[in-house]
Amino acid sequence: MDNDLTVLEDAKDTAFLLDKAYRRAVRAGKNRLAARLWPAVNRAYDGVALARLNLLQAGVLTTDDDVAEMRRLKAEIDQAAKTEDMLRSVLKFVTFLAKLA
Repeated sequence: MDNDLTVLEDAKDTAFLLDKAYRRAVRAGKNRLAARLWPAVNRAYDGVALARLNLLQAGVLTTDDDVAEMRRLKAEIDQAAKTEDMLRSVLKFVTFLAKLA
């Protein structure tokens, strides 16, 4: 198993989960929620892009622990019941991606 590709795929999927939450908020007319999610979506995609660039260029190898942490964060974001919980989880997610940079 290629841990780098696994982490990148899970990170991309996690950013897309946030994007879907943002789009649902926009469609539902929940403008305050959408306004709070928009920066989180952008930070997530920026983090994924930077991690991808660094992992592919520098040959940084992620560990099995990194894969497990990425999957835990993805599940945490996916299961967040409240906006505040999701935003806290996004911060953890972006911080995790930054350590790969």
